[in-house]
Amino acid sequence: MGNSQPWAVKNSFLSRLELPRFTPGKKDEHAPYRIISKDGKVQIGLQQMSFFKRRRYWKNILTTVLQLKWRWMFVIFSLGFLVTWTAFAIIYYIIALVHGDIGDNYTGSKRCIAQVGSFTAAFLFSLETQHTIGYGFRHVTTECGMAVLFVFLQFILGIGVQCVIAGLVVAKLQLARRCGKTVLFSSKLCVGTYDGEICLMVRVGNTRQCNLVSVKGYGVLMERATIEGNEGQDILSETSLDFTSENGGEYINLFWPAVMYCVIANNPQKFVGRLFDGGSELVITLEGIIESTGQNLQVRTSYKPHEIELGKKFCDLVPRYIHNNAQKSYHVIDHKDFHLTENDPNWTQSFEQY
Repeated sequence: MGNSQPWAVKNSFLSRLELPRFTPGKKDEHAPYRIISKDGKVQIGLQQMSFFKRRRYWKNILTTVLQLKWRWMFVIFSLGFLVTWTAFAIIYYIIALVHGDIGDNYTGSKRCIAQVGSFTAAFLFSLETQHTIGYGFRHVTTECGMAVLFVFLQFILGIGVQCVIAGLVVAKLQLARRCGKTVLFSSKLCVGTYDGEICLMVRVGNTRQCNLVSVKGYGVLMERATIEGNEGQDILSETSLDFTSENGGEYINLFWPAVMYCVIANNPQKFVGRLFDGGSELVITLEGIIESTGQNLQVRTSYKPHEIELGKKFCDLVPRYIHNNAQKSYHVIDHKDFHLTENDPNWTQSFEQY
């Protein structure tokens, strides 16, 4: 265990969170009160933020936009096109109006923009110009140099708008958190023995065939703590936990489902009692690199007391070798036993030693 001494968050809003009391064995009646949801979302909202503080979101507009939901992205994309179409349509309409091209009674010899005698016609000309659809009856003439200038500017701006929107779509599709949806955590956390030591055990797996490299895991136990001398006020304390692979190494191999271990070296009985405290929540985080794209990946989940099994270990997942003459041979792992646990025969003896 990396750091067995909890440190208290006394001066942040986390210290004012009211964590619900909980009785082990009951259903998760307080699921909305998790700090981290099962799918890794941070369930903490910010209130009473002034307008000046919210302005900081605009200093990193790219990240702000990428974190929006797809429906709001679609609204932004639509507005981006509609605003440019309408803005240049107004400009073309004003140019035509100043030149006297508007109206059915036009008697001039040549319009600035052919067949543009109304705002609707100006809007259609703006649309054709920005997307290079191809001019039909409406086209700019040499009668007005200002109209030619704005056609040139709309070409440049239109290309820029399309590049920005296309880049945002690609960036959002490539967000690493989307790839993290394929990383699977066990539904239960086991407290058992491994190699003669009492450990926390979590099974993780990657359901996508693309590989994750440099995978590491760590955890944070968040629990209630009382300030000395102030019995009526609870704060949130955190204890850092280091998880290792089955061979004790820092990096975890996710070619197949693996179990992460955290050795409880100092006073396991007391630590297990803290795990089952009503206000405790154990957050497990997995970090790695997506081999195909080189992007950093971080996924997490949390476990409440009723999701922790004492004296248990995960059942072994044995790969089956399949040989097919028509195809290449391969190994298969059945995920139906991914969450399955069994009694640890060494638990009672090992736990009583402490």
